[in-house]
Amino acid sequence: MANEVAPARRLAKLLEAAIESTKATSGVIAVTREGGWEEAVGVGAKRIPLDRLPVSILTAAVSLRDGIALRDACSADRWRTDDYVRRCKPRSVLCVPIRCNGALMGALYLEHAQTAGVFAPTKIAMAEIIALQAGFALENARLQDELSAQHTRLSNTEAKMRDSLSQLDGASRLKAFGESAASIVHEVAQPVAALETSARAGLRWLDRNAPNIDAARETLAHICACAMRARTIISALRAKARQTEPTFIVFDLADALREAAEIVRCTLDAMKVSLCVDGLSSPSPVRGERLQLQQAIINLLMNGAESMQGVPESERVLVLACESAQNLLRIRIDDCGEGFDPRLALRIFEPLFTTKPHGMGMGLSICKSIVDAHHGQLELTPRLERGTRATVTLPCFSN
Repeated sequence: MANEVAPARRLAKLLEAAIESTKATSGVIAVTREGGWEEAVGVGAKRIPLDRLPVSILTAAVSLRDGIALRDACSADRWRTDDYVRRCKPRSVLCVPIRCNGALMGALYLEHAQTAGVFAPTKIAMAEIIALQAGFALENARLQDELSAQHTRLSNTEAKMRDSLSQLDGASRLKAFGESAASIVHEVAQPVAALETSARAGLRWLDRNAPNIDAARETLAHICACAMRARTIISALRAKARQTEPTFIVFDLADALREAAEIVRCTLDAMKVSLCVDGLSSPSPVRGERLQLQQAIINLLMNGAESMQGVPESERVLVLACESAQNLLRIRIDDCGEGFDPRLALRIFEPLFTTKPHGMGMGLSICKSIVDAHHGQLELTPRLERGTRATVTLPCFSN
């Protein structure tokens, strides 16, 4: 779902997941604005007009904290005479409010047309988790609309001022950088909240009954750890925006690199990418911010993995190696991907510059700023065989 850029497609994916996981026969995600209901999103991102929505059920559900779950709407005293129920004759009905940061955003409506009592407590819990995700998607859509309106106003202002302000281009780039950084913080913060909530819900389910409890607990603990790591990244970005001095400590770089490799291993497995590590057995003390350096390495590893998606699976090999030479530590990341145009070598670290269709142009810029802050050097060079080599050079720590 993270690759679905359009908000309507994100909502459609969430609706499809809700229908599949609860065994419903149909459903919609209805959006509320200014106290009224708008058109809803159906399966396949189709727009559902207002006159086809169960408005009375939606309105009643959002007035309650936990929504409405009807075992058999056709026989329920309150609902069997409802216009929608008489017309469509749904049996099992589930309607969960969609909220974000306490604000009502809409409702997730699911029904089963033939069978009563379909929505058991576990399915209701799953629908609530998906409704939480839908709230984040709707909030992101609202923020994107606001950002688009701001960009429109900015473009109009630039058109009027272009002839008189020679430095407008540089100012606009700085403003765009600030907006992009704020967008990154927001886009990461919302899924992190969902990850942590989902992990805690999963642990509560496991405390009751579930197969393979130990493996599931380990997975949920990993989700919580990733959430904490993402929050640390957000704090680092905010500190950078405030120009706060970083706090450096001495730590083992080899251990930090092994941990970074474990963090991305599941993602790389899903991408059919093999990760090989070399030279991480001996302690390699450095002075710096462990989490920031790990994030730079993770970004470089993911860049390498993404560049290999167009090559055969058997050739998708990513190498992470570390070696010391002359009071320096050199981290090397080799991929077998498409590589980059050498003519772009001077621009690849520029903020907002990207060659990816859906890239933001911030990853390599952030990596370079982290390495620079550690008095190091980041280089990207083409490999003779094929692909790209990313090299991070850092000074060794000496007492």
